[in-house]
Amino acid sequence: MKSNFILNPNFFSTNLYIVSEEKKVDLKLWGSNQKHLIIVYRVDKGSLDKAFLTKILGAVQYDLEQDTTLIELTENQNFSFQNISKSLTPRHLISLGIPPKALGLNLNNQLYQPKNIDNCCFLFTDNLSEIAADKNKKGALWGCLQSMFITPENETDEKR
Repeated sequence: MKSNFILNPNFFSTNLYIVSEEKKVDLKLWGSNQKHLIIVYRVDKGSLDKAFLTKILGAVQYDLEQDTTLIELTENQNFSFQNISKSLTPRHLISLGIPPKALGLNLNNQLYQPKNIDNCCFLFTDNLSEIAADKNKKGALWGCLQSMFITPENETDEKR
């Protein structure tokens, strides 16, 4: 009997990650999430400069408190993007200094390169204090935010 089963040649070279079963209530969340932007950061990387982040987001007409959800992770805490996406339905996720693996994602960690996957645009950057101290990193972040939030394609998506 012939089988029609065809094995994907990349199947065995794909990395698998253990996905955390964290619940939304176990995470420190802040913000109203009106525009479905999630920002994830670690407290062990220093305190979050909310004034600087507010200024950055204001440049692309996002309000930190109204338009986003901040997720604060402790030093060894990870979470599953799949679990959180069910309740928060993110359209954008900005990870400040946290690699994709810690978010339960099997993505290449390319900083300052937005990546669209399944109706969500992911952006991985350095932590906010490193960005604030480096003019090149500020410029790289600004370019990413422009492409994510100001381009004509995204403007028409926002109006839907």
